[in-house]
Amino acid sequence: MRNLIILFALVASAHAQERRTVTLYDVQRTATAPAIDGRLDEPCWQNRPVITDMVLRDAPTRVRARVQTRTTLLFDDQALHIGIHMSEPFPRTLRASYRQYDGQLWWDDSVELYIETGCTHTMYFKLMSNPLGTRADWRGILTPEGFKMLDWGTGAAWTVAAHVGADFWSLEFRIPWSDLEVKPPRMGDIWSFEIVRFRYAHDPDAKGEPDHEYSSWNVGASYSAPARFGNIVFGGSTEAFERMLAEKLTPVFGPAIRLYGRQGELAYTQYPALLKARAAEATAALATAAKRLDVVRPQLEAKAAEELQKRYEELKGRLASLGAAEPSPSAAEEIAKLTGQIDGLDWTLKYHELNAKLGAAK
Repeated sequence: MRNLIILFALVASAHAQERRTVTLYDVQRTATAPAIDGRLDEPCWQNRPVITDMVLRDAPTRVRARVQTRTTLLFDDQALHIGIHMSEPFPRTLRASYRQYDGQLWWDDSVELYIETGCTHTMYFKLMSNPLGTRADWRGILTPEGFKMLDWGTGAAWTVAAHVGADFWSLEFRIPWSDLEVKPPRMGDIWSFEIVRFRYAHDPDAKGEPDHEYSSWNVGASYSAPARFGNIVFGGSTEAFERMLAEKLTPVFGPAIRLYGRQGELAYTQYPALLKARAAEATAALATAAKRLDVVRPQLEAKAAEELQKRYEELKGRLASLGAAEPSPSAAEEIAKLTGQIDGLDWTLKYHELNAKLGAAK
């Protein structure tokens, strides 16, 4: 909670200087640690919140990067795990020359990670890697002259692996808590975090100089401006926690809030629109099921028809109730689940419809 209070104080201070997007990502716990091979193909990486919609780092406002990056964070009692999938239409032109530890990887296609174990913006850890899986790390310290980059130390045990695919490349990090000099985070702990991608790969057939692109999660994120980093919360955010953030941050930032939670990326001002869209999807699915039920009812035995009608009416009633609910993350989730159940009913009706057609054809 102390970190949360610090966060609120800092975002209020930032807003006094300029209006900017506030990001928060939900770091979920994993029961199975991934193998560090760079491929991101284990089940633990699937169906998790993703940091996406990367922007040009040095643009004055949020300008979406042409080539996108997707980042997922997980944690367990031993380490922080970070998986990064970088779309790349020209993987053969990836720049990858640095093999020495702590080399100048920013001249290669590479990724920078900034991790601050809290929200004080006085000290952070910086990790880098390239398509060769080369490691580089430093510690950023706030001094009277600004941030200085110092050696992390020879004892850092974090590992990374890279993989290059047909139209992407990827990195997989494992960072022990001992490297970050902390105990495993508690539920609700908030840290600062940022990802920056240096892209030099290019179309080899294009004329002129290659158009390099530097993208980040947040505009202006760099080693000298940790106040511009994003924020991550550990433990899987709850509806109550998300609502508390909305209540605290909305009056400060208004529609500038960006949250990565259980529904993916959301702005709290979009919850009514999200609920309306989910309800529209469910209503359309229910209408399709109703038409199919009218078609197959005459071919069904009375008991089977009664059971299907009862199931339809139950789903219809639940949709009406959820559609009238107050917009919230849980309401949107419940309608999404309900849509899946309506689709299940429709598949049952399709089965009966097909049987009826086959019977008529004999």
